[in-house]
Amino acid sequence: MNEYRLKLFSLAILMLSATLFKAASETLPDPLNLLRKALHPPVAYTCKIVVSSWGSPKGDTALLREWRLPDGRYRIEYLSPKNLRGTVLISDGKKRWRIVKGKAMWGLEVDELTPERLDLLSKNYRLTVLGSTAVLGRKAWQVAISPKVKGKPHHKFWLDAEHGIILKGEISDERDVPIAFMSVTELKFLNPKEVSHRLFATPVKVAATKSQKQLTKVQAQNEWSLNLPDSLPFGFLLERVEEVELPKNLRTLHAVYTDGLTKISLFVLPSNLKPSLGASRISVVRKPLGKRVLLVVGSIDKSLLERIAKSF
Repeated sequence: MNEYRLKLFSLAILMLSATLFKAASETLPDPLNLLRKALHPPVAYTCKIVVSSWGSPKGDTALLREWRLPDGRYRIEYLSPKNLRGTVLISDGKKRWRIVKGKAMWGLEVDELTPERLDLLSKNYRLTVLGSTAVLGRKAWQVAISPKVKGKPHHKFWLDAEHGIILKGEISDERDVPIAFMSVTELKFLNPKEVSHRLFATPVKVAATKSQKQLTKVQAQNEWSLNLPDSLPFGFLLERVEEVELPKNLRTLHAVYTDGLTKISLFVLPSNLKPSLGASRISVVRKPLGKRVLLVVGSIDKSLLERIAKSF
C-alpha cells in the first residue's frame, strides 16, 4: 500500500512539474495588446452567453444570444429570464438601442470598453497574463486585472487566442467572493457576406419618453446647482450625465464615473424620497445636500465611497 501511495505521489509531482514547465516555456503575450484585440474581434460570429450576478443574495442569471460583426455592429437577444425574454439590444457601432416588444425605448452612445477607457484602465489596474487554457476547445489566454487601490473588484478574462473574443469572465471582491460571471456556451463563426443585415437594422423611431435626457456637465451644474468634478479619488473620471424622471413627476440627476473598468453612480434625489434598494451587495453612501440627498452607489468598498462622497 505504501509503495502504491509513493507511486501516486511521484506521478502527481511529474504532472505538476510538466505544468510548471509549460508555464515557464510558454511565451506570454502583452496583456494590454490582448485587451486591445478584444475591443474589435476581426471576425463575424454568433454565440450563446450565460451571465450570472450576485448583486442580491438570491443572484440573477440570464441567457443571451449574440451576433457580432467586425465593424462593431451587434445584436443581443435575451432568451431568459421570462420577464426579459424578447428584449433586444442593437448597436450600429456608435449608438445602441433597447427594443422591448418591437418598440425602441431609448438610444444611447455605445457603452463598451473603448481605447480611451482601456488607457484609463491600464493606469488604475495591474494586468497579468496567467497562461493559456482551453475554452470551448479553443486556446484562450487568461488575463487577470487587479486594482492598484484596495477595495475595488478583481477581474479575470479568458480571451480567444486567435480572435480576441471574450469567452469567459469573472468578477470578484478582494476576498474572492464572486460578484458576476459570464461564459460563452456556444460559438459559431459566420461569413459576414451571408449574415442578414436586417438583424442589425436600427430603429427608425424611438418611443416618446421623458424618462431619460442626456445633459452636458455644464447643463447639469447650472440646472441642479451642483459641482460635478471631472475626476474623483481613486482614478474615477466623469463619463456621462443624464436626467431621469421618476414616478410622480420627480426627477433625479444621474452621473456616471469610471476608472476604465469599474463604474460608480451618483444620484441626486429629493431629501424626503427614500428609494428602496432591497437586499443588495452593492455599496451605497447617502449624503445630505440641503433639500436634496446624494446617493453614491458602486461595487467597491463602502469606505472608498465615503471618501468619494466628500468630493461633493
